[in-house]
Amino acid sequence: MKGRGFVSDVELAFPGFFARGKGFLVFAAAFAAPLAAQNPAMAPPPLAEWPGAEIASGVAFQGDGSVTLQAGEGGLPVLAFWRPVLFREDTDRPVAGRMDCLVAASEAPFADDAFDPEARHDAVADRRREQGFYDRKRLRDYGESVRRLDVVGRRHNPSRPYVLTYMLVRDGERLIDIRRNCTFVHGDGVGNPDVLPYVERYTRLIFDFGPEGATG
Repeated sequence: MKGRGFVSDVELAFPGFFARGKGFLVFAAAFAAPLAAQNPAMAPPPLAEWPGAEIASGVAFQGDGSVTLQAGEGGLPVLAFWRPVLFREDTDRPVAGRMDCLVAASEAPFADDAFDPEARHDAVADRRREQGFYDRKRLRDYGESVRRLDVVGRRHNPSRPYVLTYMLVRDGERLIDIRRNCTFVHGDGVGNPDVLPYVERYTRLIFDFGPEGATG
């Protein structure tokens, strides 16, 4: 994520996102599988000790690692997160790596046709493919007030696994559009790691208005 500048990284992670304008409850995906065998040295500390920041009114991000608040296009807050990770940690030869995430949120009046994470990704999927992002699967967790789509894939040249999360949250007449884009770097001998559990282990999105349908 170096060499282009922060704004360029954000535009690459969230194409078209910034063109539209502008007592916590922990949200976690119900379908995310835990890592098979977690190395004790990589176990996260209690959630209350994680750094974090508010990314929209009543919405915050926390991560067990380095969290930096930046200003994206138009002054919209963007969080940059990174931490070291271990791949193949259930073996006697784990491989060191890292995860880098960008997290942002915007707000708009609620509309039924806008409450569709799949349509939002479809609108930028061709552009992302031209940039070297190849989606492998989509995982959906749709509730009455929270709809989440995780797009898991790999970028080529250089080869990097990624998880791009769309989370749409209805708070009365307000629609909150949250994006989290995590990319993973690793050495040889890893193959095609399952990276979504690392996102679940080390990052959290939290709300102070308790939307219906959230689980955690």
